[in-house]
Amino acid sequence: MATLLFLVQLLFIGTLIVPAYTQRCDLLQNATASNFTVTVTPEAYHANTSYLVTISDNTNLTDSKNVSEYLLQAFSPQNRSVGVWNVAVTDNCSSIDTAVSDATQKTANWTSPDSNISSVEIRAYIIFTDKSVEFKTVMLNTESETTTVQPITNSTSNSVSMVQSSSFFIAVIQLPLLLVTSKLLS
Repeated sequence: MATLLFLVQLLFIGTLIVPAYTQRCDLLQNATASNFTVTVTPEAYHANTSYLVTISDNTNLTDSKNVSEYLLQAFSPQNRSVGVWNVAVTDNCSSIDTAVSDATQKTANWTSPDSNISSVEIRAYIIFTDKSVEFKTVMLNTESETTTVQPITNSTSNSVSMVQSSSFFIAVIQLPLLLVTSKLLS
């Protein structure tokens, strides 16, 4: 009986924690490209360097679409999460280190990895209170200045599919647990 009670409690806690944990990351799969400004200083990529990433979204807090959070990610040319975000809150969206800032904090510090890569893609997301999401991509290159690029469908699809597969995996795990628990309780 004690084991059954423990199992039910564990299952209940899991069903509460997993949706809260993945909700922010799940919103990214519906992100649309936007024209807000992302500034990265310094402008060229160098290994083991500290960067200041600033978002200028031109939103007014009286607008019907208020900003809820800003999310930032950094990717290598192989589409892997790289570097370290030096912020108070980070999240792990399908193995992608993500800096999380509230609506009042439009800057974050990022330290590039101590490795020999040619460029880094910085992705900035704005999550609004109505749960809509906009994003912008900035490329840091070793030879040239920072360039703003249109979102690459391939890399965005990869991160979206990782989020989707992660959510599917969680659902697949929870379903048998729910069935076992319902059998034990009946």
